[in-house]
Amino acid sequence: MYNSTDAFSQVAFKDVPQSYPLATTINCCYTLAAHFQPSPRDWVGIFKVGWSTIKDYHTFMWVESCGDSNQEPSSTRHAYFKEYYLPKDDLDFYQFCYVNSSGQVCGASTPFCFKSQHPNDEQNAANGSDNDDLMVITTQEEVEQSDREIAALKDEAHRIRQQNEELETALREERREAAILKDKHDELASELYSTKQQHERLLSTWQEQEEEIQRLKEMLTHMNNQVELQEQNLAECTDSDRKGDDGGLLLQIELQLREAQALIANKDAVIEEKNNLTAVLKRHNQELAQENQKLTDDMEELRKTLDDLQKRLTARSVKPEATEMCDISDDTPVANPNVLSLPGELPRKYAGGGGMSRAQSQSVSFLHAHLRRHGAECV
Repeated sequence: MYNSTDAFSQVAFKDVPQSYPLATTINCCYTLAAHFQPSPRDWVGIFKVGWSTIKDYHTFMWVESCGDSNQEPSSTRHAYFKEYYLPKDDLDFYQFCYVNSSGQVCGASTPFCFKSQHPNDEQNAANGSDNDDLMVITTQEEVEQSDREIAALKDEAHRIRQQNEELETALREERREAAILKDKHDELASELYSTKQQHERLLSTWQEQEEEIQRLKEMLTHMNNQVELQEQNLAECTDSDRKGDDGGLLLQIELQLREAQALIANKDAVIEEKNNLTAVLKRHNQELAQENQKLTDDMEELRKTLDDLQKRLTARSVKPEATEMCDISDDTPVANPNVLSLPGELPRKYAGGGGMSRAQSQSVSFLHAHLRRHGAECV
């Protein structure tokens, strides 16, 4: 409510009685201060006692035109309110307020009310307006009735104040709960984001391992091709061409055998690592799915709680605070690693070692047996 005494002193209301009769046009009289400059956009409104803003008026009338420049500022001006626009109850108190074009209250009257009056009261009121020196005599019953009405109004005001205090306390509690729920929502969203980041890192590592395994498979295929090529070269050689080169050929075969053994051992290690990584990823995907389901349930419960809170605030005619809640979902793909297949055994083209020396035939047989054993273990 406006509390500026200087602003209120610019307009003074005159002859405002304690009550006006219902369903009767009333005349509001007021005077302006000498330094006050009225505007055609100024207005006089009727406000219920306890108003807080100029928008709380019950009705209003525009002020009189200022076309007469010779009119004294201190002369009495009038604002007439038709009975159709006046309040219809006789329990509340009202007052006149003069509001300028800038929305500033420049004057306010003493409180008054609207009451239904008997013919005798109307006659007394008419006589009282003609002669202010007359004494109005009321009966004891009327005084008691007035006291009872005042006491009832005080009780009602006290009850409304208590109700407002209870509503304010409930509103503070609801706001506190809303803040707690919002913090919980933010925490769950952060946890979900971290879980997604971890899943993406594990998926990237698994893809890198897949690429490495593919590269090793290509290397193994290349080595198998080299072994087959050496077997073909051995088949094309005659006994006479290989008599002086047995030692070099055996050395070459031994080197190739060692390379094949190393490649097979490396492949076994990669396959084992891949299997371990696949098991870890599957276990992590299961845990992630459970965590996502738990987060989804928590978010749904949080959303229901926020909706219930908003309904409770709306039911108490209190403007609820907006809460933007967002839908959170997550699809966690479960990778299905391919089963690593190893090449088959090297073809045995020379079953009896025909056309070879005995030492060469034994070396080739040893190479076939070794590759066949490791290929069976990998498969």
